[in-house]
Amino acid sequence: MNYKRMQSKSVVPTNAGYTIVELLVATAVISLLIGLTLPAIQTARNSARQAQCLNRMRNLGIALLQNTDTAQRFPACGYFGDGTPATFGQYRSWIVDILPYLDQANIYNQWDFDLSCKDPANIPLAGQHIAVLTCPSDHSVIPGKGNLSYVLNGGIGFTAQIGSVHNCPVDARGRRLDLNGNGVICHSSTEDDGAPSDRDLYFYMGLFYNETWKGEVRADRHYTMAGITDGASNTLMISENIRTGYDPKAWTANWSSPSPFLTSFYIGDPCVNGRCTAGNVDYNLANSGSAAINAGLEQPEGRAPFPNSLHTGGVNAGYCDGHFSFLSEKIDGKVYAALASPQGQSLAGTLLEQ
Repeated sequence: MNYKRMQSKSVVPTNAGYTIVELLVATAVISLLIGLTLPAIQTARNSARQAQCLNRMRNLGIALLQNTDTAQRFPACGYFGDGTPATFGQYRSWIVDILPYLDQANIYNQWDFDLSCKDPANIPLAGQHIAVLTCPSDHSVIPGKGNLSYVLNGGIGFTAQIGSVHNCPVDARGRRLDLNGNGVICHSSTEDDGAPSDRDLYFYMGLFYNETWKGEVRADRHYTMAGITDGASNTLMISENIRTGYDPKAWTANWSSPSPFLTSFYIGDPCVNGRCTAGNVDYNLANSGSAAINAGLEQPEGRAPFPNSLHTGGVNAGYCDGHFSFLSEKIDGKVYAALASPQGQSLAGTLLEQ
């Protein structure tokens, strides 16, 4: 045997693994790629949720328009009793009226319209989760609590019983409104408040209102499609508000509640302190401060009746002609107020002229 030949053919062992430096470099590259990919994935997910949110709003809007076509009028945003002991109560919201158009006729047919939404007969129905009523981006949704993420155009505010005066216009902060600037506030008689009265001007500035369901008719106001003189494509109908969900501190904070803080969104009061005197009207206030779009995201449920969403830069919104789009949170206050008003032309010649 040739020992030298064998010795010359001996194989020198090689290191087939990775060095620590190579592993660190590979880990860093992988981490960098993940860091670059995750934001894109998150953005895609957010876009998908926003699109799904808009689609659910579209379904609600179509149901609203179908209900309006059938009834020949827009529904009330909420129904109340007339305040007398025999009929006092909060009966239902607009959601109940459109349930048959959302494939929820089973709930609608079981609803007792002679009883309030907090009656034991209706409470189990109102607590049911209906997916189309919630936006996928609404992280405050609690299953089984009857959550709601969408609200109607209430204009500048709602009406309330203050003392012995019924149907008194107030803004979203509860301040009584003097919209015609004549110093008469929350008067029991419309005739004694001039023409147009505060109630007239209040009606021109929004689309949906509270009405009485039982007892004496104290608030029987509503719009028909023909009554929208500013044009259906220029009038807001519905928007998002993720601050209208379940509130454990409220006796009934779900989709059946007619509370004006849960059924509607409002523009900011364009009159300083609610007094529309000469030089005291500024429509820039309609989208400013705590009343601005997306300004109430940190507020508790039921405390921010303004458009609020978790979509970057604005909210989804729907119009009376059936089109839906993204409404920028930076929209000019004057434009925003005009979109909320179905009869802005009727404000011409008043202190609130748009």
